[in-house]
Amino acid sequence: MATRRVKNEDERLDDAHMERVIAMLEPKDGTKAATKKDACQVLGISYNVTRLATLIEKYKERQAYETKRRGELRGKPATPEEIVYIIGEYLEGATVDSISNSTFRPSGFIKRILEDNAVPIRQSSHDYFKPALIPEDACRLRFSVGEIVYSARYDSIARIDAETNDPRYGWIYRIYLIADKLCMSAYTEAYELASLEHLRKLGVRV
Repeated sequence: MATRRVKNEDERLDDAHMERVIAMLEPKDGTKAATKKDACQVLGISYNVTRLATLIEKYKERQAYETKRRGELRGKPATPEEIVYIIGEYLEGATVDSISNSTFRPSGFIKRILEDNAVPIRQSSHDYFKPALIPEDACRLRFSVGEIVYSARYDSIARIDAETNDPRYGWIYRIYLIADKLCMSAYTEAYELASLEHLRKLGVRV
C-alpha cells in the first residue's frame, strides 16, 4: 500500500527555488552544471535523484499548463462567474497575486475587476488614523442593522449591530469586526463604511 509523503517544513519547493535549481542544472551561459546533490540542498530535500527529477518534471508541466491557459485567456473579457469568484476570493482575504495564479489572469486584470466593481481595496500599509477612501459607488449615508459592510478604519469586513444618530457626526454604528485578526466590536461613522450590497446583487456571497 502506498504511503503519503509527510511534508518537511525545511523543504523549499516554491517557484523561486525551483527556477533556481533548473538554472543550476541547465545553465544557458555555457557554465558547468551544478550537481544533483547541490540541487537537492537548495530545495532542502534529502539526496534523491529520482524525487528531484520528478519535482522538476511536475514543475515544468505546471508552468507549461499555466502559460497555455494564460495565452488562451489573453484578450478575453471576464465571464460573470469569474467576476463573482474574483471578488468573493478577495473579500475572503485572498491576495491579488494568489487570485491571479488561480484564475490564470494577470494581476492588473484582477485589480481592474475590483476597481470597476467598487470593491474596497485593502491597503498594503494600513493606517488606523488615515483610513482609505471608500469607492464612490459603495458610499452610503445610512446602513441597516445586521448588514455586512467593509470598515475602512479597521480594514475588515464587519457586521452592523446597532446604530445611533449624533447631531454632530450623523449616524454612528457599533460594528463587529469579522476578520480573524480582530473579532471584536468597535464604533465608527457611516462615511468610514462601504456598502457591499452592490456586490451581493452581482451574485457575490457576502
